[in-house]
Amino acid sequence: MFLIDKNAELTPAFIGKCLAQFQTAEIPQLNRFWKYYKGSQKIMQKKATDVGKPNNKIVVNYCYNITHNYLGYLTGIPIKYTNENFDEVIDILNYNDVANEDSELLRQALIFGRSFEVNYIDEDAKQRFRVLDSRECVPIYDNSLNNDLLYVIRFFREDVLDKLNENYIVEVYGPETIKTYRSAPGFMSFELVNEEVHYYGQCPVTVFKLNSDEESIFAQIMTLQDGYNQLVSDEVDDFDAFCDAYLVLKGVVAEEEDLINMKKNKVLMMDPDASAEYLTKTVSDIQVTNILNNFNEQIHKISNSPDFSDEKFMAQSGIAMRYKLIGFENAASAIESNMRKALQRRIELISSILNITNEEQMWRDVTIKFTRNLPNTLVPASAQDINAYRGLVSDYTLLEQIPFVTNVDEEMKKLADEKKEAMELYPFNNQKEEIEEEEVNE
Repeated sequence: MFLIDKNAELTPAFIGKCLAQFQTAEIPQLNRFWKYYKGSQKIMQKKATDVGKPNNKIVVNYCYNITHNYLGYLTGIPIKYTNENFDEVIDILNYNDVANEDSELLRQALIFGRSFEVNYIDEDAKQRFRVLDSRECVPIYDNSLNNDLLYVIRFFREDVLDKLNENYIVEVYGPETIKTYRSAPGFMSFELVNEEVHYYGQCPVTVFKLNSDEESIFAQIMTLQDGYNQLVSDEVDDFDAFCDAYLVLKGVVAEEEDLINMKKNKVLMMDPDASAEYLTKTVSDIQVTNILNNFNEQIHKISNSPDFSDEKFMAQSGIAMRYKLIGFENAASAIESNMRKALQRRIELISSILNITNEEQMWRDVTIKFTRNLPNTLVPASAQDINAYRGLVSDYTLLEQIPFVTNVDEEMKKLADEKKEAMELYPFNNQKEEIEEEEVNE
């Protein structure tokens, strides 16, 4: 973590120091996380021990599966945003395809341990927000006990296609301005290219920390991942070696040309006392299977990510499945708590621009609701559960509990319209009033 006094100036010298240290200390690990997620893992460096020996490199990518288990569980059903008082914030969220952005914000955090999102105003004066590459962002915090975010430095190659141009563009997002520099490799000198004022009142970049250690969701199982890949690859090597085993001929005298003809014609010419057999390595399939199963169990146990392909898991009742999901749910709840803070800050940044003309803090009125992506038999908000609370809480709150209701305000309006239409079809009260009025006149 890079710290600075909140009253101190963020000088180019300090920026260069942070970037140099980030490239040395953090970039290698972040790139390693990315490679494991994409399947470029340690097994790909495997070399054959003997010339001509099989050298398979098999990747069973648990890192990818674990990432997408959590991603689907938390954002497979889009996060729901509701606001009873202000439609502006919700309109801006929808304009930015918020479901896709939420998913990408979480995906980056799951892979790298943290993710970044910048708020900005586009050419059409529309409020926008976009997820940044976590490998290009360096957060700077103040050195108080709160560790408030002061700056975010974003750096990237000026022209990745031009190999001769190794310069970097460095953007510094601060509480009042966004400064853009050009720097040579090493970050020893900086040329100020542009400086513009923004009106967010704070750094316009949000940092979403997956956990306190800012580690990838699969960081703890990477060595198990390597062991699994190694064992599977060696097993396939042994199978290939069996298929290409040495042929041992006993009591046979043959020239090289004779052996070539035997192989070509697939016929062995042997004396009555001669024999032939393959020389192979004895492998215990049961032992290998047990080791692989142990690897699989430990990977899912440590990552708290269920093995949804397990037949025993799928055959369980709803209650039994809930118990199996306790570890997964606990980990997901911790992630949700951290993500909620990031989403609230996003809304706060959006509202800060709207508040230029509206002094009310409308961001506090936005409700953020996560819905677990579970089979219908496991969804807690069943019709029976909801009806049990009817009369104890408002209809608005009840509708919020239904996963397929994405816009509560619109649903409430539809209900009101339907009731009005029903009253018009059956105007009993109006008829009663007319009869009473006629009796009075008589």
